Amino acid sequence: MEVLQHLRGPVPTTMREVSALSQLNLDEDVPSIQGANFPILLQSNTDTNFSDITAFKSAFARSAEDARVYSHLNTLLEQGQEYAIMLYTWRSISRALPFIRSSDQPNRIKIYEKTKEILEPHCLKLKQFMFFQDAAIRRFVEEVKRLAHKDQKNFFVNQAYLVTLGKMIKMFALLDEMKNMKASMKNDYSNYKRAAQFLQVNDPDSHDVSIFLAKQKIIRDTLKESLIAIDGYEDLLIEIIHNSAQMYENKVYILPEEKHTHVIVIAFSLYLLDSGRIVDGKQVGVCLNKIAKRLNIGKLDRILKECEVVNLFGDMSVEPFSYIRQTASFDPSKWPECNSAKVSGQGVILTHMARFQEEYTSLTSDLAWHTNTTSIRLNERSAKENQELYDLALRGLQYLSGWSVQVLDTFSWKLAHCASGFTNHECPKDAENYEKATRYNYNSEERFAMIEIISMIKSVQTQLLRLEACYSEAIGRSVYRELQAIVVGQLSAPLLKAQKKKERIMLARLILAIQATCADQISDTMDLDMMMHTSSSSGGGTTGSKSWGKAASSKLSNSSNNNNHNNSMTTGSNSTMATVAASLANNNDSPTGSISTSSIFDSNKRRVGPSSSQLYLVRTMLELMVEQVSSTKQMIRKELDTATLSAIDTFLKHSFYWPYLLNFSETLIKCCDLSQLWYREFFLEMTNGACIQFPIEMSLPWIFTDHILESEHPGYTEYLLYMLDLYNDAADCALNRFRRRFLYEEIEAEANLVFDQLVYKLSDKIFRHYKRYASSILLDKRFRAEAQRTASWREPYPPPNRYTAALLRQRNIQLLGRSVDINRLICQRMTKAIYKSIEVAISRFHSSDITGIIELEAAIECNRLCHRMLSEQLELDDFDALLREADNLVTSRLGKITVHVFWELTYDLVKNYCYNDATNRFVPTNFTLTEVLEREKPPTVEAQYVWGSRSLNTCFETIFKLYRGFVGAPHFSAICRLLGYRGLFVVTAEVMKVAQSLLNQTLRDYVCRLVLLMPQSLILPSEKAESDAVFSALYTQLHQIYKYTDLRTNVFQNFREFGNILICCLQLEKNLSIEDSCDLRHAGPFIGQMPRQFFPPIPSHEEGLKGKSINELRREREIQYKELQKKQESMNIVLVVSRIGTEDVS
Repeated sequence: MEVLQHLRGPVPTTMREVSALSQLNLDEDVPSIQGANFPILLQSNTDTNFSDITAFKSAFARSAEDARVYSHLNTLLEQGQEYAIMLYTWRSISRALPFIRSSDQPNRIKIYEKTKEILEPHCLKLKQFMFFQDAAIRRFVEEVKRLAHKDQKNFFVNQAYLVTLGKMIKMFALLDEMKNMKASMKNDYSNYKRAAQFLQVNDPDSHDVSIFLAKQKIIRDTLKESLIAIDGYEDLLIEIIHNSAQMYENKVYILPEEKHTHVIVIAFSLYLLDSGRIVDGKQVGVCLNKIAKRLNIGKLDRILKECEVVNLFGDMSVEPFSYIRQTASFDPSKWPECNSAKVSGQGVILTHMARFQEEYTSLTSDLAWHTNTTSIRLNERSAKENQELYDLALRGLQYLSGWSVQVLDTFSWKLAHCASGFTNHECPKDAENYEKATRYNYNSEERFAMIEIISMIKSVQTQLLRLEACYSEAIGRSVYRELQAIVVGQLSAPLLKAQKKKERIMLARLILAIQATCADQISDTMDLDMMMHTSSSSGGGTTGSKSWGKAASSKLSNSSNNNNHNNSMTTGSNSTMATVAASLANNNDSPTGSISTSSIFDSNKRRVGPSSSQLYLVRTMLELMVEQVSSTKQMIRKELDTATLSAIDTFLKHSFYWPYLLNFSETLIKCCDLSQLWYREFFLEMTNGACIQFPIEMSLPWIFTDHILESEHPGYTEYLLYMLDLYNDAADCALNRFRRRFLYEEIEAEANLVFDQLVYKLSDKIFRHYKRYASSILLDKRFRAEAQRTASWREPYPPPNRYTAALLRQRNIQLLGRSVDINRLICQRMTKAIYKSIEVAISRFHSSDITGIIELEAAIECNRLCHRMLSEQLELDDFDALLREADNLVTSRLGKITVHVFWELTYDLVKNYCYNDATNRFVPTNFTLTEVLEREKPPTVEAQYVWGSRSLNTCFETIFKLYRGFVGAPHFSAICRLLGYRGLFVVTAEVMKVAQSLLNQTLRDYVCRLVLLMPQSLILPSEKAESDAVFSALYTQLHQIYKYTDLRTNVFQNFREFGNILICCLQLEKNLSIEDSCDLRHAGPFIGQMPRQFFPPIPSHEEGLKGKSINELRREREIQYKELQKKQESMNIVLVVSRIGTEDVS
């Protein structure tokens, strides 16, 4: 308590400190080149599943009853999705359990008990799955029977209800295909049944479950047999097929999976529709060939050929046309497109790239403009600006959906058409099927296209989610404004006209019902209580259409726009609407009223969109008003003018997208979900347990990532992190959709391995690039020009990789919920690579003679330049520190370079070289009198640790060959620069010790011996004597010395060594003086010692004066001197700092 009281402070001070936190800039000034990842993302769901339908009971009679039906179907779809997840993620359990090898096995009872205990929860799910599919089929058949009944054929079926029935059909197809695919599921249940029978466990449903699992296609066959028994079911299926075909052709969908749903619905409905069979020699049932005109086979044939392969779930795909091939009345001549040998364009992604790039450019430019506008906005947006953001959000979702659909289409097509030795010569015969479908099934161009589209999707998603709040607000305001404009504004004039004529009373009551449902301002003269009372009764009229969904289908066929269809949530009936109008028409005392469109109501103030129930009611009643086909004498459409009909049609087109837009963030995530690219459960099942999991070389995320790294295309480097976002999608799907821990752990393990490989390969690529760049800069320009002119050698300068620089600045990469600093990881590897390069350079010097000092100095300078360029983006360790560590100067007084220089000078140069005074060089002797030094072999390393590439290694090797075979001024200069004062002191001190040892011991003994062999007196020959005579005279007197056995070997060799030592020291001193002079000259501006300018002396004779006096020449010299001083003032760092620098700097 004392600590808490101590921390308390004044409230105003605390509030100021808290407010100051908002001023902190947490945004990193780095390019955004990774997928959208937010720690908190708010998602609002306006879908109430008709739980609030009773609040709008006055608007639509029997709405609660219809809503319960629709809600039940939605519940069945959700349960079906859960069972589909269970089937798809089923892994064999019995393979991990011990087998009973014989009936005499002593522990078999315990094994059976454990087997039953482990498998029982999972087998119970299979039993529940059997019950569910049976209940779902019964409920679907009941609904079809209700709609196909003769008394109910006048019902008006909403388009959304047709879509829901189509989703039910797709669910049955999906569950049937998954049950047929999972052999491990059947094996697990067989083991469980065997254990249960041994333990005598009574399960009455066990036999039914076994038959259900063992029988192929049992779900589709049961459904088909149930539908055949219904009279007139084909009419409803035909309407479902027409609705799906119209929505597919006009692209009336947002989510990528909806496109494939429409195709599956068309194909599987045709399979269910064909019930023709021969009974007693007569054709009974429905034959597709007989109803071909009603189906429009040509259009369906084109659709099924265009979408040849459909993604069912994860990596599981199916050919929709295979359902039609299985029909009894299949006629290949009726399906020319699907039976042709022409390859479908579904998997040809390259043909769409130009259009996708154009869409991406236009969309990102608009997004950038609105983003910049939003960042500086101070006031609220106008209605026009909100509408622009609404349109932009819708266009973004449509583009993202189209791109994602193409990625999934290509992926599904590749899975269904695996590579072979004919399509790809690199594909081995014993490769896994999944490996043939992924690793060997994409060429380089297709991989680049997939990489670019995935990056486009993730990039746009990031931009849209960054301003999700702004888009949601604009969408809410625009939706509210358009809804009130049609309900309160546009329908007011028809209402006024309808109230004046008794024959239009049904239209008036219908409009009032619409306004009562969702209008903020309605006529206060209308008795709403009366309307609620009368509309609550069940309708019993017969007004309606002879067929189902005609209103929706007619609007689809009359529109070529992509934004024109319904996604309402339930069904209604013309009879119900007629009941509302008829019951209200019986009240003759009901007053009339009008709604003024110029009231105080401001439609731009609110941003609340309609609930799913409100939107369903409004769309259903408006569709009823504009229905083009009716069996009744009165058609409401005839009572509306052209402007109102056009406004209602436009509203129906726009409001189709409202459920998606009102749940903008959720829809955006679904449109950008590419998790299917990782999942491979279907292909794992095909291996029959041979593979527990495939290696990363077969995983598409790593295939795309590795392709970017191996191709070294600078334009695609920035797409690397977008490929890693596929693991985020897969992990999110495993946690939130599948809810399977083992899948997440597998994704996490692969993502960790992939990231390690990415950092390793990326670091290697970056270091190689900068090492080549540094080596190319240091390569002699004349040598490069001559080599390119005379030889076929070509080594262009590496292009500046600006995208790599953007990648190096990333410090917060989001991967599976973790924030990774890739800059730090690459820094560590770059530091290690530079350190290794220095070590390699020193090791190569250790394996060569003293002439290798030139190459060592150049290698160090190359690594220094590479380090300097990398330091612009990375925080590397100091290069001099790395050099000292590699040279072993951290733990030792003497470095490796110093020791090797001393060793080579003492044991090679001094002993095996002779000095040429004419060239001022040491050259090797022809005859060596000492043992040959054994040096280390040069290390075998990759080319990037030497000069960057093999060709550059060859070039520099050619250059350094010129410095071998002699030791001269370049070598001594390099020794002085590399060793410095400290190293030179150590080397010269040790060399002088060797010289002193030679002088005091070896040479002294030899000199003493030679003195004894000298004659007492030496007579010099005459000056006039010839050379032969001189030689003979001296040879005779010095004959004893000449005969000394060690003279030509040891004596001369030791004198040469002593002389070489002295000359080496002189050369080192000479070159050190030159280096000191250069250093002082360069340091002059920093220490205030500028070099004096040279002026020739003033001539003393008259010819040199050129008509000028000596004083005039002196004044000119003074003026020139002052001008030069002014020019040098800017170069004098001391003066500049003293003039404009601070006291601390000074």
